[in-house]
Amino acid sequence: MSRKRSHRRKKRVPASQRRQKQPRRRAAPPPSRDERALRDRILKFTYQARFGDDFRRAIRLYFGEEALQDDVLTLDEERMPGFQEWYINDYVTSEGKRIIDLFACEEGPRLLVAQRQILDDWLRTNRYRLFEVQKVEPGVGETVQDLLSGEVLEVNDISASYALVKWQVILARPLLTEGRLNFAGAVIPLPPMEKPALLDFAQELWEEYRAQYSQASLNDFYRDHSLDLYHHFIEIATAPPPPVYTPEGHPLVFSTARYTVKAPRAVEERLDQAEEFVYAGPADEDETALAYVWLLRGRSHVPETSIEGRGLMMKTDWIADSGEPTYRSLGDVRLWHDRLEMGCLSRERLAAGKMLLRRVLGRLVRHQGDEFRDLDTSLASAQLSPPDYEEEIPAEIAETLVRERMAAQYTEWLDSPVPALDGKSPRQVSRDPGAQKQLEELLKAVEYMEEQKRREGAPYIDVADIRRELGLPPR
Repeated sequence: MSRKRSHRRKKRVPASQRRQKQPRRRAAPPPSRDERALRDRILKFTYQARFGDDFRRAIRLYFGEEALQDDVLTLDEERMPGFQEWYINDYVTSEGKRIIDLFACEEGPRLLVAQRQILDDWLRTNRYRLFEVQKVEPGVGETVQDLLSGEVLEVNDISASYALVKWQVILARPLLTEGRLNFAGAVIPLPPMEKPALLDFAQELWEEYRAQYSQASLNDFYRDHSLDLYHHFIEIATAPPPPVYTPEGHPLVFSTARYTVKAPRAVEERLDQAEEFVYAGPADEDETALAYVWLLRGRSHVPETSIEGRGLMMKTDWIADSGEPTYRSLGDVRLWHDRLEMGCLSRERLAAGKMLLRRVLGRLVRHQGDEFRDLDTSLASAQLSPPDYEEEIPAEIAETLVRERMAAQYTEWLDSPVPALDGKSPRQVSRDPGAQKQLEELLKAVEYMEEQKRREGAPYIDVADIRRELGLPPR
């Protein structure tokens, strides 16, 4: 048995098994009798025939012209709470006033004192606002900061506390009711990576508004431009995912080369001897096949190109025993007694892999053809998920090894040039007070992604450790 075969394959523990038992969720306290009565009166006032034309116009403005054809309403019901809040509180009717203001003028004098106080608080606080999530305490609430004013709010929305993630950017309506802040309607979250573009959009809109209305407040701006902010958030949230590239800068394409095999034992021996291929055991999808990982080392080479515009990078590393070097994985090879397949994530990788196989295997294999599938086609035809391996080592040890490797990668990252830091390393920027804002925003994105892993039950890195390594205070 060759030396490479002596490496035991690390067990991948399914995320469902690694997830901690979820604690019982707390429920928000029920609304008081005064709040329920007030809401009922507002809804009855809102949906009277008097505002029929306004309702139809508002639907088209909020959802688009296609939402209401021949007086038939076709839309996503999950978006109705958000529409209702906007329609009642922000939409200007044909009478020149908003529905909530008309209600306060016409019905307000007849309300009970407690209901009138609730209404006054709603009139003052119900605005779509742009926030960054600063802290989340599940079952209790969240701390958010207004990105335009800097105001920090402690919100007691229990439902949102189970869904929001620290450093997300959200468009939400804080609503003060009987001394308690909650979110009204729907909260629209976006990842922190979208913050710069969102903030640029909102600040430009705010500057234009102030130039036109010099005496207007930010509160006025939020009310008058809530629909613009909403549409911008929805446009980003529903945009198609960015293209995915390999680390070499090539579009992700599932590429497969197929060969017939003349002498499987000889092919096996040559693959074992080649440093570019690492034996990984029987193939997960078919135990009659031997699996190899093609690594970026030795004679392996794939041409690189620059990525233009936005995109995601899919990088896979081969992690051997703790303390051994890590190599980029370029593809997989499956060997049966009569055939061989090489699979890669780009056309360019496959072309390079075929050249390497020609050098390593020569006439022991004969090329039969190639197959290429783009990402959308592959996702539609099969659910892509890592296979569950048979038990070989305890889950705790496997997870410890993964954490050690992740920590080592982040340690290397601290001293590597980062495009988001103008080509400087995080450690370099941490020593420059004038550039630390860039670093803080980058660490927010890292913390957000690691928190996503933690919630999924996957191994993750505590960003507090990175901050200590960089000499930054905790956040």
